Amino acid sequence: MRWSDTAYLISIISTKENTSLVKVFSEYHGCYTGLLFGSSSKKKKPDLQLGNKIKVHYNSKNEDRMGYFSLELIENNSIKFFNDNIKLNLLLTSIELISKVMPERQTYDGTFKDFDAFIEKLESDSLKPYLLWEFNFLKKMGYGVDLDDLELKEKIKDLIQGKNVDFLFDDLKIIFDLNTQIITDGLVDTINISNFKNRLKILKYLNE
Repeated sequence: MRWSDTAYLISIISTKENTSLVKVFSEYHGCYTGLLFGSSSKKKKPDLQLGNKIKVHYNSKNEDRMGYFSLELIENNSIKFFNDNIKLNLLLTSIELISKVMPERQTYDGTFKDFDAFIEKLESDSLKPYLLWEFNFLKKMGYGVDLDDLELKEKIKDLIQGKNVDFLFDDLKIIFDLNTQIITDGLVDTINISNFKNRLKILKYLNE
């Protein structure tokens, strides 16, 4: 079984000397886990940072056995956002959410393009694109809510739907709280919200 795809690196765990267990979020194959040899080399380490966009090649003897990855860097997002603590944290929060919520080897229409668009918007903005991406990602994973059923101001609903409206940080806090409730209600067995430390930092940014 062989395939190649565009992906984001969302998890890497060293298993033994010079070998790591790697998880990627790919465009046409969803989340996939495999082994990567040579991961501790100084040459490869800059490429193997969480959130980096990569070209991934996967090779396995059959579908039931874990295969092996080879990776090529497309875009070093960890370096791009390194000097901006808020944006770097939002990047790490987003990939942690994907890793926790998206089932392995399943694809969901539009999720990769949505994430691509979020990363692009993150270059010029921060909290708003993250919170809107998070709401829509949860919805595509089956944890969405019908905005018509919620007692929200029309401005908040328009904001969530991506319409160009003026907003305040307090409006973003409402969306943060809504997403938190969705995670708490629907993903209680998957995510301990109190231990989701990267995401908790977002509330700190909203309160500053």
